[in-house]
Amino acid sequence: MLAQENQEGGQARKRDRQTHVNAAFDPGPVDLRRPTAIECDLALPALGVTSGTLAPGTRVASVGRSRLLVPLTTRSALTTLSPDFERLRAACDRLGFLGCYAYSVPTPTGRVAARMFAPSIGVAEDIANANSTACLAAHLAGQGISDIAVDMGDSLGSPSTITATAHHDASGLRVHLSGAADVTRSIRMP
Repeated sequence: MLAQENQEGGQARKRDRQTHVNAAFDPGPVDLRRPTAIECDLALPALGVTSGTLAPGTRVASVGRSRLLVPLTTRSALTTLSPDFERLRAACDRLGFLGCYAYSVPTPTGRVAARMFAPSIGVAEDIANANSTACLAAHLAGQGISDIAVDMGDSLGSPSTITATAHHDASGLRVHLSGAADVTRSIRMP
């Protein structure tokens, strides 16, 4: 088993088998707060969110660097989201955000679709984002949803699913993430 540190300080573990990789991740503590009006006024229009597609519960969340969690009313609203990347980058830079993590309201079984946009760090859209999913799991735990499965990467042709469980222990709220991947090709780097 290999343990490695991620950029935001969490601990990742993976088991590599020939063509299948299982990974588990503990991101550490998650900080959540309500966004300010200025944060919403700058980020949401740049993201392409309208009042008709925004669901209640927007939050600023962090496991190191802040990001905006943006709930949308439906998967279809998420799928058709079309950010203005230059404007979104400017808004995120001004607000000190890593980016915006837009997600569909969870189903009763905890299924969610999400898209992570982080143009400030050179990532127009991420295929899978564990840290933002951890932030979402912590937020949804406050609403009584302790287990989620988040589908990402569909719009990029690289579907992925990250699962997350949130529970309380002696140190507070803990989030555990996991996922699996099939290796479709390998590239040897010099």
